[in-house]
Order: sequence, then C-alpha cells, then structure tokens
Amino acid sequence: MTSKKSKTKPIGQILIEKKLIMQEQLDKALEVQVQEGGLLGQILVKLGFISQESLDVNLYEQADSAQRLENALVEMGFLNKEQVNKIFEFQKKEGGLISKIIVQLGFLSEEDLVSAMVTQYGFPYLKLEDYQIDPEIVKLVPEKVARKHYLVPIDKIGNILTVAMADPLNATAQADIRKITGLNVETFISTFSDIDQALENYYSKK
Repeated sequence: MTSKKSKTKPIGQILIEKKLIMQEQLDKALEVQVQEGGLLGQILVKLGFISQESLDVNLYEQADSAQRLENALVEMGFLNKEQVNKIFEFQKKEGGLISKIIVQLGFLSEEDLVSAMVTQYGFPYLKLEDYQIDPEIVKLVPEKVARKHYLVPIDKIGNILTVAMADPLNATAQADIRKITGLNVETFISTFSDIDQALENYYSKK
C-alpha cells in the first residue's frame, strides 16, 4: 500500500514555533539523537531544554494536529473515511483504545499498525518476547494500571522509567505512571500481543 506524506509537524518544529526552545537547542538535541538514538522529545528533557510536563502537552497537540491517530492513518493511506466512521461507531458502543479497535476490526494488522506509528511519530519499536524484564521493575507499576493502559515497565535508569506501550500516544497513561512512580517516562511501542503476553508473564505469575 502506498503511503502518503503526513501533515503532522515534527515536535521540534512545534516547540520552536511556540518559543519553548531555541534552534540551537534543537540542533544540539538532533546531534545527540544521531549519535545515541532515542526520542527527540526525551533528549530535549534530558538536556534540560524543556520540562517533561511541557513536552507531554505538546506531544498531545502534535498527535492532535494529525487529527488523531485514525486520521493520520488516512493521510498515510492505511485507512479510508468509511473505515474511520466504523471505528468511531465501534468506540462509541464498546469503548476502548482507537489503536486496539483498528486491529480488532481487521483494518490493519498489529505489525502494520506499529510500523505506521513508528513512521508517523518516531516511536522506537521493542519486540518484548526477546526482552528479559527485572521483576523489581515490574513492581513499580500496579497490575491494574498496566492492564488498563496496555503497558509494561521494562527498565529504570536514574529517574527515567522506560515503558513498552501498545499505544504510546496515550498521554493519560504516561501521566498516571509519572504520578504513581514519581519518575519521568520514556516510551517504546510494542504490539498488543506482545504486551498481553508480557502482562501474563510478569503479573499473573507474581
């Protein structure tokens, strides 16, 4: 399927337009990203150029500027307007995450959805079945919260908790994790199947 170029503004451009960072700071963060990898927003936080709270607000606006995930997928050529309407109808009746509904309705496979979100938003992908998680890290996030938001904590370095999420656009989930743990949150994206299996492996067997 041919992809269309997205209209979503890069987070760096959004922050500069709002005068929250300077071009020199963005350039420095981009250099670090090239050398070390990682999400640009989190690099800006680590370098002290912007607060985590300001980043979260603007990441939400970035997602919103694409008219939500489903419309971003339309722009990329993965969904059509009829499918988007069906997604809305399903969510209105059943509730749930938009990303989960897209997979449930068979409009995209888990793998294609992850690939689209990586392309659109730059989330790093993690195949959880190949990743060993320290049980002590898992204990930082209550099972109820992890299952509600389809996420698993996977690592902690300093005051940063790394979390694998099926829907990294879920700003509410990240806010909940910060409130519960008192830590900043860095996100990876994983498939729903990988998250489900990790939840069973690390929570059900505690």
